[in-house]
Amino acid sequence: MKKIFTPFLLLLFATICFGQNPNFTYNQTCFGSQTTLVGSSSLADSAVQMWQWDVDGDGIFDFNNKTIVYFFTTNDTVAVKLKITPNFGSPDSITQNVIIDPLPNVNFMVDNLCTGNIANYYNQSTIALGSITQWLWDFNNDGSPDNTSNDTVTYNCGGTPNTFLSRLTCVSDKGCSSFATKTITVYQTPTAAFSISDTCFNNNTQFTNWSTISFPDYYRWDFGDGNQTTTSGNAAHTYPSPGNYNVSLIAVTLNGCRDTSATMVATINSLPVVTIDTSGATHFFEGGSVTLTANGASTYLWNTNELTPSITVMQSGSFAVMGTDTKGCSSTAYLSVIKDAIPDTVAVSSNIITPNGDGINDFFVIDNKEAYQNCTLNIYNIWNVEVYSKEGYNNDWGGTCNDKTLPNGAYYYILTCDDKPVLAGNINILLK
Repeated sequence: MKKIFTPFLLLLFATICFGQNPNFTYNQTCFGSQTTLVGSSSLADSAVQMWQWDVDGDGIFDFNNKTIVYFFTTNDTVAVKLKITPNFGSPDSITQNVIIDPLPNVNFMVDNLCTGNIANYYNQSTIALGSITQWLWDFNNDGSPDNTSNDTVTYNCGGTPNTFLSRLTCVSDKGCSSFATKTITVYQTPTAAFSISDTCFNNNTQFTNWSTISFPDYYRWDFGDGNQTTTSGNAAHTYPSPGNYNVSLIAVTLNGCRDTSATMVATINSLPVVTIDTSGATHFFEGGSVTLTANGASTYLWNTNELTPSITVMQSGSFAVMGTDTKGCSSTAYLSVIKDAIPDTVAVSSNIITPNGDGINDFFVIDNKEAYQNCTLNIYNIWNVEVYSKEGYNNDWGGTCNDKTLPNGAYYYILTCDDKPVLAGNINILLK
């Protein structure tokens, strides 16, 4: 009997003998996009009873179509299984990996966000697999890339405070892209300014802060002599010596904005050197006086409340004068004056004079002659004849009368003072 094989029998034979050769293809996609998977087989579609998909590897078939669209929730390599059940014969299956390409993890940091400065944008983007090949910076989010560098980039934020949106889009070597945006706030840069009052040495120098600033944090002062300080406003400083010092101020806001420092010169004036000159001895006796004259300044104030450069002193005391120069700097000089009463007795160094020019006992010497400057000295011989008379004697009588040397012998003197008893004593002239 002749056997006849119909197409149906041939298909059944092929299915039983050779299987279904299941397979599938997919479009490689980026995480976050849907993936289309298309099954295939050596059988005609009409010979396939069921297409079954296990897309998450849990052993449970999730879909029953030849073509499926699925959103994979991980950016990873996923083992996907396709099972084909023919109309006749045994089922067959295949498992193969589906690759979901990761998106770039886009991130960036911005600093130096102060008016008048150039903002620095730092790229911090990464990707789990593969590499990033494009960096599209859109600083003001206007849809047009401003820079394509993968390194630090800069942007001029302008001269006024403002807020804007910046965007960075990164593209991987697989064409996967993602972006990140950040709201950028540009803060006002402060303007540091201050004033200084010229100061006299040894006084505190006052610095008045005139900075224009919003939300101040602190002020950094550099006084120009190696000393610095941080304040919340004004400052004061005492300098170690007179001179000119370059002072600078930096104003810093709570947002970290700071200006370039303002600089001024602080002048520390020297103090005047005040001295007191005297017209005579500062140790005198009753009836005497001394004139004190201040020097070294422009105006003067004595502790006697006198304002003249010179004062006449007739009493004992400690005298001080404060002198002030044309720059307003002052210093004080001090001087003590001693006034003694006129002694009741006259003391002489030797009541014998030998006026021979040898420098020894050539003159009649009264100790403390300054005490008798307002007295009159009269010298007489033994016959009461006056041989010498002098008011304000200066220890310079050498035994002469009318420029002639008197003979050896005894003489006596009388010292008459205005309001004192008459003082007297003996003198002997001895010529060798």
